[in-house]
Amino acid sequence: MPVSDPQPPARYTWRSVAAGLAALVCAIPIVVALLLGSAGGGSGATAQTTAKFTPLTRRTLSLLNLLVPPGNGSLVAVVEHPAKMRSSPGGRVFANVATHTQFGSPDAMWVVRLSGPWLGVISPLAGNGHVGWIPAADASLSRINWKLEVSLSRRQLTVLFNGHVRERYTIAVGAPDAPTPTGRFAVTDRLTTGDPTGPYGCCILALSAKAPHAISDWDGGYRIAIHSTPETSTIGEPVSHGCMRLTLPDGQWLLDHIPLGTPTLITT
Repeated sequence: MPVSDPQPPARYTWRSVAAGLAALVCAIPIVVALLLGSAGGGSGATAQTTAKFTPLTRRTLSLLNLLVPPGNGSLVAVVEHPAKMRSSPGGRVFANVATHTQFGSPDAMWVVRLSGPWLGVISPLAGNGHVGWIPAADASLSRINWKLEVSLSRRQLTVLFNGHVRERYTIAVGAPDAPTPTGRFAVTDRLTTGDPTGPYGCCILALSAKAPHAISDWDGGYRIAIHSTPETSTIGEPVSHGCMRLTLPDGQWLLDHIPLGTPTLITT
């Protein structure tokens, strides 16, 4: 079952800003006309004035409409309208983007690049090590201050908030024949299992990362996750099918604090 994000940040939509800008642009000629009329009203003569207006170009409008929230946190896009994912800004379409993930969570993606009206995002649709591009007009933007860092050699998960370490957890990682993928990923789903005695414990953070093989007893197919486990003897060992395991209390803490879209960096 998907879990709602704790205290979701304010979102800035491309469409709402566009509407405000359009209203402002439309009001400019009226204001100018009123000013010109008041300037010539004292003489009783009709002023013959030629005003030169510079129209906003398509590129200028797109840059103005792409309102990036202030702050230093990571930029996250939540898909508000079905969209197409492209290999580059305006390039080849290779996937359809829905407003919700396969688990039913809002489709939130870590934004790693900006190009005019396009957002470069981390998504399982793009695959490990690749950036997909979606129109900014189809998403709302917000910032988050959380970050997850995983060291496979140390078998450690570090949780940072505003650049400062909040928690460190020992984790199980992928076995030699099913290694945990490395790279930059993002949290796509926050899920409760309803069965803390099961193989995934109480809590799951699904990631955009994909394994080269399907994971047994897991509805996510090739998707990698950070999840809890009741089998505490496996924690700290390279024994999983690629996922990262931690204790039930640690998994619950992550579920209570980590929002969708949180950047997750996995290194060797």
